[in-house]
Amino acid sequence: MGVMKLFSSDSRDCPGTERVIEKMIRVNSTPDPTKFTVKRKEVIRGYPILLINYPDVKNYEGNKILMFPKFFDVGENTRRIDPHFFTNGDSPIARFEPTKFGWEMARILAENLP
Repeated sequence: MGVMKLFSSDSRDCPGTERVIEKMIRVNSTPDPTKFTVKRKEVIRGYPILLINYPDVKNYEGNKILMFPKFFDVGENTRRIDPHFFTNGDSPIARFEPTKFGWEMARILAENLP
């Protein structure tokens, strides 16, 4: 019969007993749709893409990339732009992470929509 090895003598097999526990605190920073600055705007095939900064928002320094429906008149909505999705009104059709990658994803989507 063979011999079974129940315990290892190698320290790599036994992680340290200390555990670091981090507590994440979520900051509630709902954007005020009346307080914003449009930092960048591009219209591709009729789809407006906006980089908007909401100064009271903490995550991503308040920046959001929003895409609106085809031929949506962004000029009409200079007083209020809500980044949340809803069924009536001026809801965006897509939202992207506010990075170069997110902007490129928005462009690719607009180029490929009907």
